[in-house]
Amino acid sequence: MEINWIAFFIVLVISFLVILKKDFKYLDAFVFFIPFNATVVFFTPDKTAVNLPFTLFFLAALAYFFRRIFHSKFIIPKDKMTTTTWLLTIGITAMISQIMPFIIDGSFMVLDRYKETVYWAVEEPLYPSMQWFTQTIYFLIGLFVVFLIGVTYKTVDDIKKALKLLLSGITFMVLWGWFGNLTYFLNIPYPQFFNHIGMYEFGVAKEAFNGFPRMVSVTMEASYFAQILIPITPYFYWFHQQEKAFIFNKKFHKRMYILCLITLPIAITTTGVLGFFVLTGLWLINNIRFFSKRSKYFLITLYAILLFVAIGLAVNYIVQVSGTYSGIERFKTVDYGARYFISYPILGLGFGVFPTYDLLINLLVNFGLIGTIPFCILMYNVFNKLRSRIKNTSVENLSLFKAGKESFLLIIIVSQLSGFIYHSQYFWLYVGIAISIGALKTKKNYL
Repeated sequence: MEINWIAFFIVLVISFLVILKKDFKYLDAFVFFIPFNATVVFFTPDKTAVNLPFTLFFLAALAYFFRRIFHSKFIIPKDKMTTTTWLLTIGITAMISQIMPFIIDGSFMVLDRYKETVYWAVEEPLYPSMQWFTQTIYFLIGLFVVFLIGVTYKTVDDIKKALKLLLSGITFMVLWGWFGNLTYFLNIPYPQFFNHIGMYEFGVAKEAFNGFPRMVSVTMEASYFAQILIPITPYFYWFHQQEKAFIFNKKFHKRMYILCLITLPIAITTTGVLGFFVLTGLWLINNIRFFSKRSKYFLITLYAILLFVAIGLAVNYIVQVSGTYSGIERFKTVDYGARYFISYPILGLGFGVFPTYDLLINLLVNFGLIGTIPFCILMYNVFNKLRSRIKNTSVENLSLFKAGKESFLLIIIVSQLSGFIYHSQYFWLYVGIAISIGALKTKKNYL
């Protein structure tokens, strides 16, 4: 077993903090280090990489179950019962869907997503495989992330603590990404402290934009970087709007919001460009009422022109990549996934058999309508709870709930358009935090 001693030392320091500080948990460290999905703690004998967030969450889960052992009853908070029920339903369905490869047993041809043959869209008979079971385990771990975040961060102080850690971790991610670009342009060695899997050397790709490096930072690739950054940006925006300092001071939130907007297109990934236009569109929606009628027309027209140009460039880019490995893989998986779902609409092909580069088709093809419907109901319940909190909350409290709602919507949109990365825990972390915010009970209508 190969160990990365830098990451191992980080885990060791965190363990000491957990022992010495009663108010610090492994889950807190997991929240801070969520962007570090390229940082390997150790490689198993078969060369499987176990990264830092996964290791910390494993320790957090062990600590949670260890604490439960010393309680006479396993109690789930009443306000989390509905969410927990849907999580269990989704998880059980994912496990039940594993019977589908046994039922099909070679009688149906499926594109193998875990081989290089995906480029040529070669289909093979579907048989049972440990690969499908492994992917289901990743999915179940993600569901447990949502549960554990929800039952741990229950109060306003808990949420503030979680957001402080998350905002700090992603701030480091952004600054480290800029540092990586700086080392590239200065032609100095890039310190590989945190990058051990994914795109090495911060993903420099000359074909990306005249040799301009793709920003990867501590993540596995540029699209992961953008997927993590986009949903956090509303928190920076809305906490700057707070009358009083919330989490960090208002200047810090304002500067980080601007830096996030600048960073997204600089990351050189279509996900980042998409996020830039979605976030600027949200800014326009949130601020248009403050401008004069003439200014409103000007801003809307300017945004529409920029969006039209961006769409034109995106179409041209799609045409260019449609014949490349990346383009074929993305288009073929969604196309084939829709076809496979039509053939097996009830339980799909079995979870993990055919991941696609979107959210909806991914769910439908992997565990059918029986799994997708509860998943969509859970997501709707999260959104509806946040929306109701905004309607029934005073002005002083709006920033947190609005940030939570926009962040939740953004992680769903990004996952639909860029890929549902269920095996990496950041999607589930954002959903869990949204659930915790939606479940907050405020006293005297203030935070």
